[in-house]
Amino acid sequence: MTQQILQNVGQMHHWQALLDSAGEGIWGLDLEGNCTFVNRMAVKSFGFASEEMLGSNMHELIHHHYPDGRHFPGEECPIYDVLRKSKALRQLTDTMFRKDGSSFVAELSAQPVIVEGNVIGVVVTFREVTEVRQQQENLRKAYELAEQKTAELDAVIESMPHGVYIATRDTKLRSNHVAKMMTDGKFPHELKTLDTALAGEWSTETVRTSDRWIRSVAAPIFLNGKILGGVAVNTDVTQARLQDEALRKSEKLAAVGQLASSIAHEINNPLESITNLLYLIRQSESKDEMQHYAELAQGELARVTEITLQTLRFNRQHSKPIEVNMSELLRTVMALYTGRILVRNIEIDLKLRETPTVKVLEGEIRQVINNLVRNALDAMSGGGRLKIRLHSQRDSHSDCRGVRLTVADTGEGIRPEIQEHLFEAFQTTKELTGTGLGLWVSKGIVEKHGGRIRVRTRRGEGHGTVFCVWLPVDGHFNPLAQGD
Repeated sequence: MTQQILQNVGQMHHWQALLDSAGEGIWGLDLEGNCTFVNRMAVKSFGFASEEMLGSNMHELIHHHYPDGRHFPGEECPIYDVLRKSKALRQLTDTMFRKDGSSFVAELSAQPVIVEGNVIGVVVTFREVTEVRQQQENLRKAYELAEQKTAELDAVIESMPHGVYIATRDTKLRSNHVAKMMTDGKFPHELKTLDTALAGEWSTETVRTSDRWIRSVAAPIFLNGKILGGVAVNTDVTQARLQDEALRKSEKLAAVGQLASSIAHEINNPLESITNLLYLIRQSESKDEMQHYAELAQGELARVTEITLQTLRFNRQHSKPIEVNMSELLRTVMALYTGRILVRNIEIDLKLRETPTVKVLEGEIRQVINNLVRNALDAMSGGGRLKIRLHSQRDSHSDCRGVRLTVADTGEGIRPEIQEHLFEAFQTTKELTGTGLGLWVSKGIVEKHGGRIRVRTRRGEGHGTVFCVWLPVDGHFNPLAQGD
């Protein structure tokens, strides 16, 4: 008998050891819902001693309230339904309570214990899933946030008044509705900006397609140092191009008008002299006097001829860049203002060092020089000093060979409120006679030739304004630069 008792005790210890080795919490219930056994994991999870749990009503001990704090009647407990209905319960997620009153989320399963066709109890297994559920909740919120941000980004992209193209490394392309209107959603083959972005670099480019001008700005898309794709924003600048071209034409016409006025003034003086000399010839009775007056008249005619030749050179246009001697170009322009310089009593300080020829569009560079010289003369209506310098100079950034032209006057200088907008369209210091386009056009021409134009000015007597133009010798000509 004693041996049988010892065997039963040994078996009980054996089964308890098996229960304690399980990775889930386990407890048993009798028909009244009281605890018949409990393993180590359940004891640890609930914080009760095993003696406190054994024989206690488990629902009232660890399952007594709903998550919202309401009392949970035992007759509503799904675990007890296993006893009442002899039906297993699988993977129920519910809130359980510890001894200290804190709660946790558990995943429960309950299986009826049936002997000879009768339910004699229930075995309940559970595992705490609070952390898992929190992770799932965090993941759900993160997913919802990502969807919200994606929707917001989509709305922003679709709301942009520009064509937006997003390309992935596997050549998939996405575009917004403006891009579909502009180019049917296809990226223009004339543009290389998106390819450059996929290669990891920023780029800007303006091209002319079959029926419009498009300016494209593109950038790579990086994530953790890796290129995921590229994005390009394309803008239809056709209308702006047409407006700029119209402004440039109007400025050219204005320049021609001003030039015509200068030429008329230059020619008028020698013509008046010739008229007077012819009168003297008719009145003279001495052959020697007539010869002298005729020679003077011939000299005045030669002056008219020279002015005419300079005018023809000024209007000479080339469709392609050519090699130009800048010193000759400067003298051509200066010859057209001889009369104005004399009338206004302006002192000329001209120092032209020997420089290499420059590859440019001659007519456009002549227009720039004419603008700068005319502006300087207009700034000295009461007299002054016009200083012009020409010399070779290497670019400090690119080390390219170039030519530097400086035009300085001793006028009153440029007002501060005009200075910061000086190279913008319709900005002028000559309210009644200026178009406000000369310097804007000049800057576009210089930059189109790969050069730079700068200005320094100082108000007050004895000061004035200095314009400096640098042009590369080798002609880094970019026909698309002007007006971008």
